[in-house]
Amino acid sequence: MEILEEVAPLLSSLATPSHVYAKWGAISEATIAEQVLGLAVVAQADWAHQAVAGAAGPTSALEVESALEPVDEAGAIELMTNLSAFDLVYSRHPLRDRDHAKRAATRVAKLLGRDTIWVTNMEATGDGRAWTPVTRHGIDVVVAGVTAEFFVILLGLGDD
Repeated sequence: MEILEEVAPLLSSLATPSHVYAKWGAISEATIAEQVLGLAVVAQADWAHQAVAGAAGPTSALEVESALEPVDEAGAIELMTNLSAFDLVYSRHPLRDRDHAKRAATRVAKLLGRDTIWVTNMEATGDGRAWTPVTRHGIDVVVAGVTAEFFVILLGLGDD
C-alpha cells in the first residue's frame, strides 16, 4: 500500500474542487469501467445544477467501457496534466500551474509502473478533439490507469 500512500496526495493535487475529480485505490472486484461510472455519478450529483434538462449519459459500466480506449503512458501523462491545469471549456483559463500538474502526473505514472494499462474517452482526431461521453455533461474527459494491484482515475467536467 506504500504506492497508494504516495499516489493519494499527488492525485489530490491534480483534482480541483469544481472541475476535476480523482479516485484511486486497490483493485477490487469492480472493473475500471465500474470505478469510472462510480466517480461519474458523484461528479454528476455535484454538477446537477449545470445539467441540461433531459441530458443523458452512460448509465452502466458496459456503456462506460465502450467509451474507453487505450492510451500510452505519455498520452496519459499529458491528459492528466491538461485536465488538472486547464478548464475544459475555456482552455486558456488555467486552473493551476501546468508545471506542477506535469510533475505530479509524471510521478503518478512512474509509481504505477510500465505495465500500467491506461485508458481514456478521448479520441485522436488530428488537430481536433473528440470524446465519447462518460457523464451527461457537455464535456467530460477521463483518464484512468490500472495495474494488477491499483487503479487511478481523473475525470474532468465542463459545460459550454
